[in-house]
This record gives sequence, C-alpha cells and structure tokens, in this order.
Amino acid sequence: MLTHLAGDTYVLTGPVNIGLYIHADGSGTAVDTGLDDGSGRRLLKALREKGITLAHIINTHSHADHCGGNAFVQKRTSASIYATPIEAAIIENPYLEPFYLYGGDPMSGLQTKHLMAKASRVDKKIKEVPSKLGPLSIIPLPGHAPGQIGVLTPDNVLFCADAFFPSHTLDKYYLPYYAQVAPALTTLDQLMDFGADIYVPSHGCVSTDITAALTANKNRLDEITDRINSLLARPRSREQIVTWFYREQEINSTLAQYFLSTAAVSAHLTYLSEQGQIRPEIKAGTLMWVKN
Repeated sequence: MLTHLAGDTYVLTGPVNIGLYIHADGSGTAVDTGLDDGSGRRLLKALREKGITLAHIINTHSHADHCGGNAFVQKRTSASIYATPIEAAIIENPYLEPFYLYGGDPMSGLQTKHLMAKASRVDKKIKEVPSKLGPLSIIPLPGHAPGQIGVLTPDNVLFCADAFFPSHTLDKYYLPYYAQVAPALTTLDQLMDFGADIYVPSHGCVSTDITAALTANKNRLDEITDRINSLLARPRSREQIVTWFYREQEINSTLAQYFLSTAAVSAHLTYLSEQGQIRPEIKAGTLMWVKN
C-alpha cells in the first residue's frame, strides 16, 4: 500500500523503499523498482489500486535491489526508464555488477538476484549534473555508487537512495559499502545542509531529520579510514586488512557481503593513497600497502 508523504508524493515502503510522484495528468513516476519481479508486481498493484498509470521510472543507481523490478514493469507498461550513464550501463548489462566486485568472471555464488538483476532497457540517460524531469529535480549523490542520484519532488521530499545507511546496517556489517570515500563524504555534507522537509532513504525509515544518521555514517567512514591507516604501521595486503576487520568486529558474512566488504576497503585504500598517505607496492607477488 502506498503511504502518502506530502502533496503528490508517496512511498511504497519495504526492504527497498520505492518512491512515487503523481503528475498533474494523473500519471506517475517511480523512484526505483526494488529487488525482483515480486517488488515490480507489488508496485504495479499499488498503482492500479490508486488508478495511476506509470509513465517513468528513475533508477537512483544500478545495484540489483534498486533496479531488479525494472524488467517486470517494463514488460507490462510503457514506462520510460531513466538513469545516469554509468549506472545505465550496468542496468542494461547486469553481469557487470558481480564482474566488477569479483574482478573477473564471477563465480556462480555471486551471480544471484541480489547482485545481478534481470536486464532492462534504459530509455534516457540523465547527465550527471542537476537536471529536470518534469517538476522533479535530479540531485547527484555519488559515493555508494559513482553515478548515484536522488530525486527531489515539488513537495520538498527527497528520495535519497543509498547516500547513507541506518544504524542497524552499520552495526550489522560495520564496513558500509561505499564505492568512493571522498564523494561519499561530500554527499553526506551536502545532505546535512540540504533542507528537504522529508527524507526517504532506500533502506530505513522516512524521516524529517537525518542529522544523526548522516553523522553516524560520516563517523564510521572516518573511523575505518583511521583504523586502516593505523594498521599500515607495517605493510599489509588488502585481504589482510579485510581479515583484521572481520576478526575484530566478529563479522558473519555471506559470499556476496565478503566481496562488498573487500570493495569497501579498496575504496578507503584509494582514498588514503590519493591523500598521499600510503602507496601500493608489489612484494613477492603480493600487492602490499605501505605508508609513505
């Protein structure tokens, strides 16, 4: 069931919150479609109950839990799908998500619906700068994914994708998946001063004040960076760093989560390297990270 937020803005809550804006002509724009056919079916059912024709889908980014319902919806409606160029490439070629996480042809354990959505066609590429889709504003929110965006409605409701994570996610995994650390920190700062009336994260609860969540995410990123920097008092490989976090935080992990954690650590290593604090060196066939 759709939950009314303000004006013509609604949300279909669930494991991944799906946004909806109803235009003056009675058509709707959805923000993401969820994980799979089931979430796409649930979205269309909610629209039918309200007598809304779906005209557009805006994918905030290409992770499977945000675009996995696209293919189902696309077969049953004439809705156009929008995404930024880099995210569109993965939405149309979902094999790329487990491919880039694994660094090569991904094992079958990574080719699941949680990391590889059904392919869908992206009709229009949104440039990675603020632009308009009718009365909706596209807000760049890179960090969790390079081309991630948020959607601001005229009712001053911001669908903010995975720009930040709820506290229970930070507690459960410790290493939040941010593909880029510097852009993620910038995005968190941007949201701190954004001024929307209502914020809808893709995971977690709708809120009028996200200050605590933003602070917790920023603190966690800083904490991880500092811990990695301290660990590199002696040279270590990326895998040794991941192992240290798993032991220290007693993380229980699936195969997919392990590779997400490894990618998150990689992002912090790049961040420290770009700051000139560390550098990579290949020693006896192993890529080690050392302090400058």
